[in-house]
Amino acid sequence: MKHSLKKYAIALAGAILDEKIDEKKIVSNFLKLLVKNNTMAKAGEIVALAENIILKKRGNKKIILETARIIDSKNAVKSFTKKGDVIQGKINSELIAGLRVVIDGEKQLDYSLKHKLDQIF
Repeated sequence: MKHSLKKYAIALAGAILDEKIDEKKIVSNFLKLLVKNNTMAKAGEIVALAENIILKKRGNKKIILETARIIDSKNAVKSFTKKGDVIQGKINSELIAGLRVVIDGEKQLDYSLKHKLDQIF
């Protein structure tokens, strides 16, 4: 691989944040670049990194709610989110009950029964 995934992500995020350029054209050219450099298999990772860069530059967060069962994720965290934040729900049956909140892949609040049981035993 000629360039690191982070460099691709920085370039993609920079182009998307430049509001003068058409997003469809950016995506089209970026995909052509990945095909040319034989890195299409890493496109998902690059896009995820670019998303994180864009969110940070715009002052937004990526919030992942892990629960044992399906819940309405957006209403569950509505009180501490703002417009532009990305909210994802994830089912994790290992939690047994409760929820785990992961913010920007770093900060974690774990209110799951599994976490409490792990602390006890």
